[in-house]
Amino acid sequence: MSKENVEITGRAVEAWNRVELDPFLREWHAECEWRPAFPKGTEGTGSVFRGHDGIRTAWDAVRAAWRVYRLDIDEANQVDDRLVVLGNIYAQGATSGIELESPWGAVVDFRDRKILRAWDWLSRDEALEAVGLTG
Repeated sequence: MSKENVEITGRAVEAWNRVELDPFLREWHAECEWRPAFPKGTEGTGSVFRGHDGIRTAWDAVRAAWRVYRLDIDEANQVDDRLVVLGNIYAQGATSGIELESPWGAVVDFRDRKILRAWDWLSRDEALEAVGLTG
């Protein structure tokens, strides 16, 4: 299961980085929820988006605010039934051109070979703490 979960998440991240919404959505369960690590200026850190319509709303907010928003995965490890993904974000503002580079961590849950829940942080340590590990 761990390898399959890594592959599902990898496909979603690849679609995200290619700016391809439909392939991105195909990796998400219909009853999904996503709490992205958006910097302030979209919906704000901590917002939760539900279902494919919610994912589209989040996608549109990020793409409107950021000309580039790339996720790079450094490692992904199964912890019990959850996947912990650690990496980095690189973003460039759509109008300001401001650049952001940040560590990134996510905890991902699955159902029916789809992403059911993904919670992201601009901190690897917070993702590790969410599954009871220390950074």
